Amino acid sequence: MEPSYRSGDYVLVGAARWLFRIRTGDVVVYEHPRLGVLIKRVLAEDRQRREYTVAGTHAESTDPDSLGPAAFSSVIGRVLLRIARPRS
Repeated sequence: MEPSYRSGDYVLVGAARWLFRIRTGDVVVYEHPRLGVLIKRVLAEDRQRREYTVAGTHAESTDPDSLGPAAFSSVIGRVLLRIARPRS
């Protein structure tokens, strides 16, 4: 399976959390402490620990266990729209 998002794609991100509530299944942009800014799908939400379990959507994506949870505070926002770069 090919990645849903590729280098060079544009994404429109809803950063107002009160307006764009994040739910399981949503795609989010967040700041990972080692890897920088990532785009991943939310698999689960732990409100008590205030963190999300996230994963990529293709076989070559980084394993969720190696990524660790994404803290609520590290989430930049929910992806609202993707504009794919032209494929050559």
